[in-house]
Amino acid sequence: MSIFTPEANIIIKEAKPEDAAKLIEYTKLVGAQTDNLSFGKEGIGDTLEVEKEFIKRINSDPRSVMYFAWKNDDIVGCASISGMKRRMSHRANFAISVAKSEWGSGIGSALLEKCISFAKDNEVEIINLDTRSDNFRAISLYEKFGFVKIGRMPAFSKINGEYIDADLMYLDLREK
Repeated sequence: MSIFTPEANIIIKEAKPEDAAKLIEYTKLVGAQTDNLSFGKEGIGDTLEVEKEFIKRINSDPRSVMYFAWKNDDIVGCASISGMKRRMSHRANFAISVAKSEWGSGIGSALLEKCISFAKDNEVEIINLDTRSDNFRAISLYEKFGFVKIGRMPAFSKINGEYIDADLMYLDLREK
């Protein structure tokens, strides 16, 4: 467990299966606040049991982790590294979200820093991510940590009949 800032009362810790109900609640909140995610106000749409199993699978994979940023008893940020298999086992996918009330507070940076540290400690050499091409706030965060844009995927998502492109980015953690 790590404390992000005592004055903000933010605690970042690894997800546990018993956090599943709070995760479902959180995804409904953030899904309603932004169109930058792969889901909307319905959240991830999974049952409590499905989410508990999902968190257990992440916890059992040595190259995967999910962190929650807690404020009081609520999740206000979530980030994960999902290790890939077989010939791509040196790579992992990254995902992050932060409640709109906490945008600009440093929670995104703290979560990303924890995920990069985890990746380095667990033989992940390359971290992949995709983000809306017009999500300049997120792109700026990723670039601050050394992520590089490697391409654009047209019509990656479709929201209310509008196609939205995604930038593909990666962070190479191998020694140069």
